[in-house]
Amino acid sequence: MTAYAGFLSIDCGLEADSGAYTDIDRGIFYIPDGPYVDAGENHEVAADLKEGHIRPDLTVRSFPSGMRNCYTLPTDAGSKYLVRVVAVYGNYDGKNNSVGLQFNLHIGTNYWDTVQPANGRQVYEALFVAWGSWAPVCLVNTGQGTPFASSVELRPLGSELYPAVMANQYIRLYGRRNLGPTTASVTRLDFSYA
Repeated sequence: MTAYAGFLSIDCGLEADSGAYTDIDRGIFYIPDGPYVDAGENHEVAADLKEGHIRPDLTVRSFPSGMRNCYTLPTDAGSKYLVRVVAVYGNYDGKNNSVGLQFNLHIGTNYWDTVQPANGRQVYEALFVAWGSWAPVCLVNTGQGTPFASSVELRPLGSELYPAVMANQYIRLYGRRNLGPTTASVTRLDFSYA
C-alpha cells in the first residue's frame, strides 16, 4: 500500500467488497466511498468508454433522489485543505447524453462551482479552512440532470501556503494551463560539458 500522510482519496461508486487499491500510475491509495456518504447509487462507465481513463474514473456514484447529497470528509478545525471532485460521465446511465447536464458543488452551505460534464473528465478544486472535525462536500441538484461524482479527494495543506485562504472564504480553481512543450519529451542542457 502506498499512501501519502493525510491524503484521503475516495473512488466514488466503488463497491465496498472491491476493497481499496493503489493507483499504479500515480501511487495514490483509493478507498470505496461508502463510509463517507449515505445516499446514491453505484455505477460503472460504459465498457466502450473505459479505455484511456485512470481507474478512479471508471466508477461513479449518482444521486437521483434528494436535492443535496454530501460527502462527509474528516478535517481538523483551523487547518487548510485542497478538495477535488472529479466527474466523468462516461455514459454511466446508458442515456448517452450529457449535453445540458449540470449540477452545483457546495462546501458546507457555500456555493463552490457548477459541474458541466459534457466534455470528458472534469476536475473541480477548491482550497478552504476547516471549521470543524468534518467538512461536507455536497452535490446539489439544480433540476438539470442527476448529480454524480467519480472521485473525491482531500489534501491537507501547510498553514503557510495560500495566505489568502481564511476561515470565512475559500479559493476555487479557475483554470490550469500547460504552457510547456507539445511533445512528451523534455529537453535540458547537458551540463557534463559545462
